[in-house]
Amino acid sequence: MNKAVPFWKKMFFKNNVNKIHQTIMDYLKEEGIEAELADGMIIVTLNELHYGIHFDLENDYPKCDIGFRLKSEDYETLELSQKTFIADKVNTDEEHFSMVRAYKDSIEVEASFFFSDKDMLLSLFYHYFCDIKNTVDEMYACLAAKVEENEEMKKRRPIGFTASITTKKVEEEKGMVACKE
Repeated sequence: MNKAVPFWKKMFFKNNVNKIHQTIMDYLKEEGIEAELADGMIIVTLNELHYGIHFDLENDYPKCDIGFRLKSEDYETLELSQKTFIADKVNTDEEHFSMVRAYKDSIEVEASFFFSDKDMLLSLFYHYFCDIKNTVDEMYACLAAKVEENEEMKKRRPIGFTASITTKKVEEEKGMVACKE
Protein backbone atom coordinates (compact mmCIF):
# COMPACT_ATOMS: atom_id res chain seq x y z
CA MET A 1 0.00 0.00 0.00
CA ASN A 2 2.71 2.48 0.98
CA LYS A 3 5.18 1.10 -1.60
CA ALA A 4 3.45 2.82 -4.54
CA VAL A 5 3.96 6.27 -2.99
CA PRO A 6 7.08 8.06 -4.26
CA PHE A 7 9.89 8.61 -1.75
CA TRP A 8 9.50 12.38 -1.44
CA LYS A 9 5.76 12.04 -0.67
CA LYS A 10 6.50 9.49 2.10
CA MET A 11 8.14 12.32 4.03
CA PHE A 12 4.75 13.97 4.51
CA PHE A 13 2.44 12.69 7.23
CA LYS A 14 -0.60 11.91 5.12
CA ASN A 15 1.37 9.53 2.85
CA ASN A 16 3.39 7.73 5.52
CA VAL A 17 1.42 4.80 6.92
CA ASN A 18 4.10 4.10 9.55
CA LYS A 19 3.77 7.61 11.02
CA ILE A 20 -0.03 7.33 10.93
CA HIS A 21 0.02 3.97 12.74
CA GLN A 22 2.48 5.27 15.32
CA THR A 23 0.37 8.37 15.94
CA ILE A 24 -2.79 6.34 16.60
CA MET A 25 -0.92 3.75 18.69
CA ASP A 26 0.63 6.51 20.84
CA TYR A 27 -2.75 8.20 21.26
CA LEU A 28 -4.43 4.96 22.33
CA LYS A 29 -1.59 4.17 24.71
CA GLU A 30 -1.97 7.62 26.34
CA GLU A 31 -5.68 6.94 26.79
CA GLY A 32 -4.93 3.59 28.44
CA ILE A 33 -6.50 1.55 25.64
CA GLU A 34 -4.84 -1.69 24.58
CA ALA A 35 -3.87 -1.78 20.90
CA GLU A 36 -1.61 -3.85 18.68
CA LEU A 37 -0.54 -3.73 15.06
CA ALA A 38 -1.21 -6.92 13.09
CA ASP A 39 -1.01 -7.33 9.31
CA GLY A 40 -1.20 -3.60 8.66
CA MET A 41 -4.30 -3.20 10.84
CA ILE A 42 -4.53 -1.81 14.36
CA ILE A 43 -6.54 -4.08 16.66
CA VAL A 44 -7.99 -2.23 19.65
CA THR A 45 -9.28 -4.10 22.69
CA LEU A 46 -11.74 -2.11 24.79
CA ASN A 47 -14.10 -3.68 27.34
CA GLU A 48 -13.21 -7.13 25.96
CA LEU A 49 -14.42 -6.08 22.49
CA HIS A 50 -12.11 -5.90 19.48
CA TYR A 51 -12.19 -3.03 16.98
CA GLY A 52 -10.18 -2.91 13.76
CA ILE A 53 -8.59 0.25 12.36
CA HIS A 54 -7.33 0.30 8.79
CA PHE A 55 -5.82 3.13 6.74
CA ASP A 56 -6.20 3.44 2.97
CA LEU A 57 -3.70 5.73 1.24
CA GLU A 58 -4.83 4.99 -2.33
CA ASN A 59 -6.85 8.21 -2.88
CA ASP A 60 -5.89 11.88 -2.80
CA TYR A 61 -6.60 11.98 0.93
CA PRO A 62 -5.93 9.12 3.33
CA LYS A 63 -8.96 7.32 4.71
CA CYS A 64 -9.37 5.76 8.14
CA ASP A 65 -11.80 2.84 8.48
CA ILE A 66 -12.89 1.77 11.95
CA GLY A 67 -14.84 -1.47 12.22
CA PHE A 68 -16.38 -3.89 14.65
CA ARG A 69 -17.70 -7.36 13.82
CA LEU A 70 -19.79 -9.62 16.00
CA LYS A 71 -20.28 -13.27 15.19
CA SER A 72 -22.02 -15.19 17.97
CA GLU A 73 -24.41 -18.07 18.45
CA ASP A 74 -26.97 -15.79 20.09
CA TYR A 75 -27.04 -13.58 17.00
CA GLU A 76 -27.28 -16.55 14.63
CA THR A 77 -30.37 -17.89 16.46
CA LEU A 78 -32.36 -14.75 15.64
CA GLU A 79 -34.71 -14.64 12.69
CA LEU A 80 -33.73 -12.48 9.72
CA SER A 81 -36.44 -9.92 10.53
CA GLN A 82 -35.03 -9.53 14.06
CA LYS A 83 -31.51 -9.06 12.68
CA THR A 84 -32.59 -6.36 10.27
CA PHE A 85 -34.71 -4.77 13.02
CA ILE A 86 -31.60 -4.39 15.21
CA ALA A 87 -29.62 -2.77 12.37
CA ASP A 88 -32.51 -0.48 11.37
CA LYS A 89 -33.23 0.55 14.98
CA VAL A 90 -29.62 1.46 15.72
CA ASN A 91 -29.17 3.24 12.38
CA THR A 92 -32.29 5.39 12.86
CA ASP A 93 -32.54 5.90 16.64
CA GLU A 94 -29.80 8.50 16.93
CA GLU A 95 -27.52 10.36 14.62
CA HIS A 96 -24.43 8.20 14.24
CA PHE A 97 -21.48 8.46 11.92
CA SER A 98 -21.37 4.66 12.10
CA MET A 99 -23.40 2.30 9.99
CA VAL A 100 -24.71 -1.04 11.26
CA ARG A 101 -25.04 -3.86 8.74
CA ALA A 102 -26.81 -7.13 9.52
CA TYR A 103 -25.80 -10.34 7.77
CA LYS A 104 -26.93 -13.94 8.15
CA ASP A 105 -24.17 -14.98 10.54
CA SER A 106 -22.68 -11.68 11.75
CA ILE A 107 -23.37 -8.03 12.37
CA GLU A 108 -20.90 -5.25 11.51
CA VAL A 109 -20.49 -1.67 12.61
CA GLU A 110 -18.34 0.56 10.41
CA ALA A 111 -17.30 4.19 10.24
CA SER A 112 -14.77 5.97 8.05
CA PHE A 113 -13.37 9.43 7.52
CA PHE A 114 -10.78 11.26 5.42
CA PHE A 115 -8.01 13.40 6.92
CA SER A 116 -5.19 15.60 5.70
CA ASP A 117 -2.86 16.06 8.68
CA LYS A 118 -2.01 14.76 12.14
CA ASP A 119 -4.26 17.15 14.09
CA MET A 120 -7.23 16.41 11.86
CA LEU A 121 -6.59 12.66 12.19
CA LEU A 122 -6.51 12.77 15.99
CA SER A 123 -9.57 15.01 16.26
CA LEU A 124 -11.70 12.97 13.86
CA PHE A 125 -10.42 9.66 15.26
CA TYR A 126 -11.60 10.63 18.74
CA HIS A 127 -15.09 11.56 17.52
CA TYR A 128 -15.53 8.56 15.23
CA PHE A 129 -14.13 6.05 17.70
CA CYS A 130 -16.45 7.36 20.46
CA ASP A 131 -19.34 7.17 18.00
CA ILE A 132 -18.61 3.59 16.98
CA LYS A 133 -18.24 2.57 20.63
CA ASN A 134 -21.65 4.11 21.47
CA THR A 135 -23.18 2.44 18.40
CA VAL A 136 -21.79 -0.95 19.45
CA ASP A 137 -23.16 -0.45 22.99
CA GLU A 138 -26.60 0.39 21.58
CA MET A 139 -26.43 -2.58 19.20
CA TYR A 140 -25.58 -4.93 22.09
CA ALA A 141 -28.55 -3.60 24.08
CA CYS A 142 -30.91 -4.28 21.15
CA LEU A 143 -29.38 -7.71 20.59
CA ALA A 144 -29.78 -8.64 24.25
CA ALA A 145 -33.43 -7.50 24.17
CA LYS A 146 -34.16 -9.63 21.08
CA VAL A 147 -32.40 -12.71 22.52
CA GLU A 148 -34.33 -12.30 25.78
CA GLU A 149 -37.57 -11.90 23.81
CA ASN A 150 -36.84 -15.18 21.99
CA GLU A 151 -36.11 -16.97 25.27
CA GLU A 152 -39.43 -15.79 26.73
CA MET A 153 -41.28 -16.99 23.62
CA LYS A 154 -39.70 -20.44 23.97
CA LYS A 155 -40.79 -20.68 27.60
CA ARG A 156 -44.42 -19.82 26.83
CA ARG A 157 -46.58 -22.55 25.34
CA PRO A 158 -49.74 -21.67 23.51
CA ILE A 159 -52.87 -23.10 25.18
CA GLY A 160 -54.10 -26.28 23.49
CA PHE A 161 -50.96 -26.82 21.42
CA THR A 162 -48.89 -28.88 23.84
CA ALA A 163 -49.54 -32.23 22.13
CA SER A 164 -46.81 -33.36 19.79
CA ILE A 165 -47.41 -34.29 16.17
CA THR A 166 -46.25 -37.89 16.65
CA THR A 167 -48.83 -38.62 19.35
CA LYS A 168 -51.52 -37.09 17.15
CA LYS A 169 -50.60 -39.41 14.26
CA VAL A 170 -50.59 -42.47 16.55
CA GLU A 171 -54.07 -41.57 17.83
CA GLU A 172 -55.34 -41.16 14.26
CA GLU A 173 -53.92 -44.52 13.26
CA LYS A 174 -55.56 -46.20 16.29
CA GLY A 175 -58.85 -44.55 15.35
CA MET A 176 -58.54 -45.86 11.76
CA VAL A 177 -57.81 -49.39 13.03
CA ALA A 178 -60.82 -49.23 15.40
CA CYS A 179 -63.11 -48.09 12.56
CA LYS A 180 -62.00 -51.00 10.32
CA GLU A 181 -62.83 -53.56 13.04
